[in-house]
This record gives sequence, C-alpha cells and structure tokens, in this order.
Amino acid sequence: MLRLVAASAVLVHHAMKIEHDIVRDDWLYQFSQGYAQLGLLAVSVFFALSGFLITPGLVKSGNVIGYLSRRFMRIMPLLAAVVVGTSLVVGPWFSGLPVAEYYSSPVTWRYLKTVTTFLSLQLPGVVDYDGGDTINGPIWTLHYEWTCYLLLAVLAWAGVMRRRWVFLSLYATALAGLWFGLGPIVVDGGRTKLFIFLFLFAYFGAGVLIQLFSDVVPWSRTLMLAALALLVAAWATPFDYLIAPLLTTYLVVGIGLLRFPKTPLTTGVDLSYGVYLMHSVVLMMLMNLYPFTSWLALFAVCWPITLALAYASWRWIEEPALGHKEWPERIARGVLARLRPRAEAGA
Repeated sequence: MLRLVAASAVLVHHAMKIEHDIVRDDWLYQFSQGYAQLGLLAVSVFFALSGFLITPGLVKSGNVIGYLSRRFMRIMPLLAAVVVGTSLVVGPWFSGLPVAEYYSSPVTWRYLKTVTTFLSLQLPGVVDYDGGDTINGPIWTLHYEWTCYLLLAVLAWAGVMRRRWVFLSLYATALAGLWFGLGPIVVDGGRTKLFIFLFLFAYFGAGVLIQLFSDVVPWSRTLMLAALALLVAAWATPFDYLIAPLLTTYLVVGIGLLRFPKTPLTTGVDLSYGVYLMHSVVLMMLMNLYPFTSWLALFAVCWPITLALAYASWRWIEEPALGHKEWPERIARGVLARLRPRAEAGA
C-alpha cells in the first residue's frame, strides 16, 4: 500500500507540471530550503522500503547470485516491455514524423538503450506532456536503484552484511560524503551523479540499517509520532541530510508494520512498479490527445488508466516473471560451472 501511495504521489507531482514549477512551487521544497520536494520524497520512500525489504533474505542465505537473480526478474522484464513498447508502438502513433521516417531515425533505436538504465529518452517527433522531449523521465531512478543493489551484493560477498557495525560505519561515511556536498538537491540539474546516488543511498541504506538492527530498534505509535515531529523540524535545519533519511525510513517502516484494510488494489497484486514506470507515458499520450489545462483533471484521467495498465502488467508480465525468478541464477551458475574447469586448467 505504501509503495502504491508513493507511486501515485509521483504521478501527482508530474501532473502538476502542466500548471506549476513542480520544484520551486513545491511547499516541501520551500519549507526544507531546497532539501526535497514531493516527487523526490516519494522516490526516497521507495528506496527506504527497498533497502528494508530485500536485506533479510540476503543476510540469511548469503546467496548473492540468487539475490541478484530475484532483483533482475523483478525490475527488468517490465522495464524492457515499457521501453520497447514506448519506442516501437507508442512513439510512432504520437510522433509528428511519417512512420517510415520515425523508424528510420537512429534516435528511435537509441531509445532502446534505456533498457540498460543508461538513458536515451528522446523519440523523433514526439513531444512530452510538459512540452519537452524527454519521454518517460522517471526511469532515471532505476540506474541508482541498481547501483544500490549491486553495492549491497558486493558488501554481502565481502561479509559486511553479517557485520552490522561495519555497515553502520560505511553508512556514516556515506552520510559524511553527502554532508560535504550540501545545498539544494534540485537546481537545474546542477547536482553530480555521485551526490544524487549518496542522497538516495542515505534512504536505501537506512532501510538496510533498520533491518540489520531490528532486534534493538523499538517500535510504537508514540515513537512514530515523535519521529514525524523530529522529521518536520529537521527539514527546516541544515542537518536534514544527516537526520531525515533515518527518521523518514523509521516512520515509513513503522507505518508499514501497521495493519491496513485489504483492498483490491493492494491484495494479491503489487501495482506500484507498474504505476511508477508507465504513468509518464500515459501523461504524454493524454496531453497529446487533449490539451488539459488543469493538473487535477489530468491526474483524475491518468490515474485510473495507469492503474489498469499496472494491473495488466502485473498479471501478464511481473507476476509470471517472479514465478521464474531463479532463471538468471541458473544461467549464471551454469556459465560459472563451465568456466571453472578452464580456469583450473589454465592455472
């Protein structure tokens, strides 16, 4: 439920772009003196939950290849479907170029590189919902998500995940690196990739950390309210980079541990990834079909369409892929088994 709320918040954030500067007009951006805004906060929630939820299996089994295999089958099948579908099916319908010219353009085929999370988000003749040319910009976060996954895999391989105080030391070092890059997180793309990674890892790592120290972390509604009060206070101080990730993650995980009523949107399905990955393309299609002037009307039309597409993607792509989450591990182990005799013979 929390992931779906976060994905829907990102949709709201982007829909507002047709009327507002979604960074400088954002109340959170103004209140936090440039630390965050609605969309970035929602993305941070994703990273915090991800770190918290994937850590137990990795620590318990120590199976790094199996862990990466599961991550691959959760992320990549839908990403590939969305990138290919956007480039080769949606793109020509909404391009201002003739179909033959669209398909003959190298820009069209360069878009497919986005499957690797190294982005090329322009499509020839296609105008995005905000008048720009970046089609499905939210995919940018997946590169950093994979970087977090791979870093965690390396740490697990090195035995760090079973030494929680060592991970705490590394996390504190990452926060120190973030602290030395202080300033508004979003100012016309003025932040380096390293800074953005450290910002997002602060949340991802906080989720890992809370899981590693779960036996000593107390949970109560009183403490959650206190964390919320401290978080709001931290946003207005220069120390938000150091304090906000842990407080946000504690609050988010605490909410996740509460009992929520079952709903068709959250029972037996996970629509959050589909909503996140497809909402921007739906916004582009809607704005090209009809020039909405109200962001609220655009959201009201876009959200149910995106939910329907997310449900279809869950049933036909994501859930079947998760049913075969061991496939990449089998392939990797098969390749390693063939390479080992050659390496031993060479030695």
